[in-house]
Amino acid sequence: MKILIISEHLFPETSGIAVRIEYYVKYLKQFGHHVTVYGPKKCPTANRKLASIPFYFFNTDVSQCLPSFQLYKDILFEEYDIVYIVGPNVLLGTVLLYLLCKLMGIIVCTSYHTNLFDFGLEYSKNPFIRKLSEWLLTYCFYYPTIWLKIPILHPENFIDLKILCNNFNNGNILSTGIDTNLFQYSENFTKNKLIHIGRIAPEKNLFRLIDLFSLVQDEYTLDIVGFGSIENALKLYVKEKQIKNIQFIGRIDYKNLYKYYQSAQAFICTSLNETYGFTLLESLSCGTPIIYPKCPVFENLYKPYFPQLEYDINNDKEFINALKYIQQNDKNLPQLCRAYACQYSWKKATEDLVSIYQNIIDNHETKIF
Repeated sequence: MKILIISEHLFPETSGIAVRIEYYVKYLKQFGHHVTVYGPKKCPTANRKLASIPFYFFNTDVSQCLPSFQLYKDILFEEYDIVYIVGPNVLLGTVLLYLLCKLMGIIVCTSYHTNLFDFGLEYSKNPFIRKLSEWLLTYCFYYPTIWLKIPILHPENFIDLKILCNNFNNGNILSTGIDTNLFQYSENFTKNKLIHIGRIAPEKNLFRLIDLFSLVQDEYTLDIVGFGSIENALKLYVKEKQIKNIQFIGRIDYKNLYKYYQSAQAFICTSLNETYGFTLLESLSCGTPIIYPKCPVFENLYKPYFPQLEYDINNDKEFINALKYIQQNDKNLPQLCRAYACQYSWKKATEDLVSIYQNIIDNHETKIF
């Protein structure tokens, strides 16, 4: 299969989307597919580069790409079996790419990965700005894709499209994976050491993480690995509350994260807006138990296997009980965590992606609209 992937989300960006696309590209090539990747100039995986600018208003680690003449030329003349646009955006001129593919009879699909309406609540407290953002998301980000009948790939727990389109066909569900060779099992953790790994951003609910840790600060330590827009505010909050035994590690290369998971007795999550929660799966792969809040995604993924590790985000007692459960079961729980993670692999997830591609190709309609 000859595949063109257009993605702003590639290493060295730190995000679950970037991890996903990197492994897709790796395994698609291993399977023998011909893959061309367009992405930002700073991304080694992209064999075709696009001009890009940092997304200053959200996360400078994320780049916004601009289209190029070479991109249009490749779409028109390289005879790809399918064009896959990851996370469409306005600057890339995604609608123009859609129209070009539709007019020329080229098969194109796209994917959404983040529940942006929920994110909007975290990033904008001003009602006017929030309404404006919702309008832009609806009419610039989602509706063109729906109106043009572009096949949409998405996580199982993606709610934005359900809000916009009650009869939305959710057949193209992206499965997830984990690199169990990278995130290796280890029982050499430091007792009473807790960890959080991820972007330090509003949607991660990290001020609540600090409040929860303050309940156990005399007995535990907490390492926070990552960086982001509210890092300084979070550090100031810790200082003002005079909370001890917290260490901010900063940015760590993805290939070295496993060491930090392995070092801890438990991984703490406070985010309620995940569509997968890759960091939780990475932690489990290392044998490090997770303490996770009640939300639809985690109830589906983790509650059937680890019900004792769930807590209500506003219930201090439930959090403490989950922590006690980990202490009382520190002999067998790490092995159960690893066994759960080994159900997933990026090889299988990429095989599922190829099946989606093939289904889209087999059901492609030649009519334009």
